[in-house]
Formats: sequence, structure tokens, C-alpha cells
Amino acid sequence: MQISRFGSISTAIALASASVAAPAMAEPASLPVAPQEAQDIGVCAAPTSWARTDKILTCTCPANFAISTSLWGTDIYTADSYICSTALHASVLDRSGGRVTIQMLPGQNSYQGTKRNGVSTRSYGKYTASYRYVTPFAMDNGEADASVTARKSGSKESFGKDAATAILNGLGLAGLGGAGQGSEQKSGQDIGQCTSATKWRGTGEILNCACPANFSVKGPIWGTDVYTDDSYICKAALHAGRIGRSGGQVSIRMIAGQSSYAGTRRNGVTSLAYRSYAGSYRFN
Repeated sequence: MQISRFGSISTAIALASASVAAPAMAEPASLPVAPQEAQDIGVCAAPTSWARTDKILTCTCPANFAISTSLWGTDIYTADSYICSTALHASVLDRSGGRVTIQMLPGQNSYQGTKRNGVSTRSYGKYTASYRYVTPFAMDNGEADASVTARKSGSKESFGKDAATAILNGLGLAGLGGAGQGSEQKSGQDIGQCTSATKWRGTGEILNCACPANFSVKGPIWGTDVYTDDSYICKAALHAGRIGRSGGQVSIRMIAGQSSYAGTRRNGVTSLAYRSYAGSYRFN
């Protein structure tokens, strides 16, 4: 079956069942750092409107987003490939969703199809426009760190003198608890292995989860002591001094979104600053 490209994209997308369990995520490849701040385009779709530009774009994938079967390429994708599905294919996020950042690129002479993380992409010949995933732009003393990688990534923009770079590899352990933390004992709902907490936004629940040994510290987090709810919990726990790279159990409480989030560097982990956001958590 021949699939129309630009102009008929709505007819080219067939959605797979969202009820299928996702396989274990492959380790993400190192991503380039975006050369500038991203334009927020809202909910992710295929970025055909920005074809033939070099725009940096950020958008949000909802939790349990549908998987498109109309995807072309590996690491570099055709501009009519649905962003959330390719983000899962590229190990940039999982089915819990989150923010992603892409850079529009020129068309390629060919695109290779592969299967990753339960998502299959197709091979294709020459096409007019492409995109790839990038790490959000961030600055620290005027210098971006080129080693950053993204997993549950987003393009939350840095602001003010407290904005931190996305230096996203870190080791270390500190015994300091976060500001505003009480003496509550762990209780609440056990959610298994830690990811992000967007699913529980606005619930006020206490959630307990497990971080494996040598968990990934790839992918940005936002905030200090209070984190945006799409920040990867294990990395935030390392930043907050609650665990080391050996992992362990952590407990968080869902709280309201904040008007701003400060970025800092702690325990070898850098968190990014961000403006107002819809949901947060803190460690118990």
C-alpha cells in the first residue's frame, strides 16, 4: 500500500492498541544539545508545519499515547512521523509521556527502518524534511555542556541567573534532605519501579517506588527539593541526596504546581530551572 506523505498525513496514521505492555526501554543514545531555546508547540504531532526550517521545537506527549505505525527512519525521522511514537522508538521517553525537544533538519537521501522498544519504523527513500531529538538548551556561565543526554526529556527553558546547564551524568551521595520536607514516615501507594509522576498529578498522594542499581541519570530534571512531576524520580532522588547510584526505595508526595522551579547542582547532578508548571512532587 502506498501512503501519501505531506497533505494526507491524517490518513496515514494507524494507531496501535494502547493496552499492549511496553518492553524494557533500550538505553538512549547521547543526544546533541539544542543550539537555542525551543518553541513550545503544545501537544506533539508530526512536525510537518515546520518542514524546511531549522526550528527547535518542544511539545508534550500524554501518558499512554497511541503508537503510530506510520513512522520512517531511525534517530533521524521523516517530518511526517508522529513525534511521541518516534520518541519511544529513540528511547527518549516511555509510555508515561513527558516533554520532548526536536530539531528540524533537511531531508535525507534515505531513512532506515528498525524496531526498538516495541515500536517499528519503516525504511524510506529520499524525503523533503526530517527531525532528530536533542537535549534542551541550557546555559551555565555562558557554556552549554555537550555531554547531555535525554530520556524523559523536555525543553523546559532555563531562566534567570539560577538557570543550570543540563549536565546530566553524575555520581555522589549527600545526606541532606530537601527544604520543606517533614518528618512523615513512608506510607502510601507502591507504584513499583520509579519513572515520572505525571500520572498522579493533583492527587496529593504519597507514592513509594524503587530505583534500580546504576539507574540512568540521562534526561533532564527540573527543580530543587520540589521537582516538576515529569522529572525522573530516581535522578531527582540522587540530586536531593535521598539515594546513591546503588538505588533503593524512595517516597514522594504529590503537591501542586509551582510558579517557578530553581535549578541547582547537587551530588553530581544538575537540575534545570523552569517557570510555572502544572504539577510537582517532593520527597518524604
